[in-house]
Amino acid sequence: MPSYDEDRTQGALFNNQQKQQDNHPDMRGELTISKALLRELVEKAKEGEQPKLTLAVWKKTSAKGNSYMSISGQIFKDWKAESRGESKDVPW
Repeated sequence: MPSYDEDRTQGALFNNQQKQQDNHPDMRGELTISKALLRELVEKAKEGEQPKLTLAVWKKTSAKGNSYMSISGQIFKDWKAESRGESKDVPW
């Protein structure tokens, strides 16, 4: 399994300055997926699993004072189960 730095995905969301209608997105951005993460997602799909990511988001302000959200992602980890003490990674 790749290390955390290799298997994560990074990106950012910015307020959509071109929003003209209610059905236009409030924010737009990009997400860069590493080759290692992409390989792992493809392997999961080949094994019949639905590829899924765990995302973390931070609210930030740019040097020019614009608000945006920074995004990081990695192979799905059931953080809800972990917070309930149901982690599958625990060996006992």
